[in-house]
Amino acid sequence: MKLQVEQAELADAARWIARHIPTKGIDPTALAVLLTADGDGLTVAYSSIEVSASVTVDAHVIDGGKAAVSGKIFADILGALPPMQVEISSSDNGIDLVAGSNDFHLNPLDVASYPSLPSMPALSGSVPGDLFATAIANVAPAVDYTTTAMPELGGVRLQPQDDRLQIMATDRYRVALQYIPWQQTGDAVSALLPGQGLVDIAKTAGASELVDLALTEGSAGVQVGNRTSVSRLLPVDKFPNADRAFPKQYTATVTCDVEELRDTVRRIGLLLEGHQAIELSMNGDRMTVQALRNAKATGKARIDCQLEGVDAFGIAFNPRYLLDGLTPIDGPVAIDLTTYAKPALIHAAIDEPSFEYLVIPVRDPAKVAGE
Repeated sequence: MKLQVEQAELADAARWIARHIPTKGIDPTALAVLLTADGDGLTVAYSSIEVSASVTVDAHVIDGGKAAVSGKIFADILGALPPMQVEISSSDNGIDLVAGSNDFHLNPLDVASYPSLPSMPALSGSVPGDLFATAIANVAPAVDYTTTAMPELGGVRLQPQDDRLQIMATDRYRVALQYIPWQQTGDAVSALLPGQGLVDIAKTAGASELVDLALTEGSAGVQVGNRTSVSRLLPVDKFPNADRAFPKQYTATVTCDVEELRDTVRRIGLLLEGHQAIELSMNGDRMTVQALRNAKATGKARIDCQLEGVDAFGIAFNPRYLLDGLTPIDGPVAIDLTTYAKPALIHAAIDEPSFEYLVIPVRDPAKVAGE
């Protein structure tokens, strides 16, 4: 294999592929990328039981061929090279990367033992690239990457619904969902994709006009330009039925400026430690934001609001959870309320908002004791 390729494009591709590679592995092949040069391009690919990903970049291919090398090292070297043409050549002894006065040699890994790359499943439909990137970023905070008892909580559910795609994540303490336009072109099922891989590929989707999705029974594929990712599915039937968590009716709704509320929550949050909560007390057209039962410091801030349905209402939240729900919203925000102990729904104060965020409040021990 011998070829010439631009550093910037290949470094970007290698860096994206490297995001799919685990940090540790007993078998070096499990940490390797496969380089395939043919025609006018170089394909950088990674494959495992969980996920496969590939990117093809333009290259001047002198001699075609394949080589397998450490994915992380390959990405790190390319990222450190100056922005110029890189010459890559391979032999039985490994591959050499030359860029100007920079010369690197990577030891080879066994190409024959490298797992075969699964093909992209039949396409199910497409979504706008910028909206897909935004939607995945908005629901990502509700993905639980740490749980081992319920790995399904580490997934993001994609559910086609006529002309829109519902994107949902939950860690059992909050539910984040967003709707984006969906153009179906083939068979599609509700699919639960591993969250981390989906978040990584979505970061590159914003610059593309369309993202093609394959949502099948066996696997799911995401194609963004020259980047393709195919992943195994998590069992969607074990995903919590979060749709049922949304209350049928609400007792009250408070509306205020989202930027003012965000800034206020951040300031009062400076007083909090550990698992302390932040309390919102609404009375008519005023909202008081304060730290809930903080023995070390106190502080209050008041902002304008409009409370409808009741004369007064008080509720407390984990401040990080609250901010995660407020961040994707612009303009006026509405918080639908039932009781201080039941989930509240955060959304833009408009008809049919595309983003909704259901969050369980923190129960004030004083109120619990008085029940």
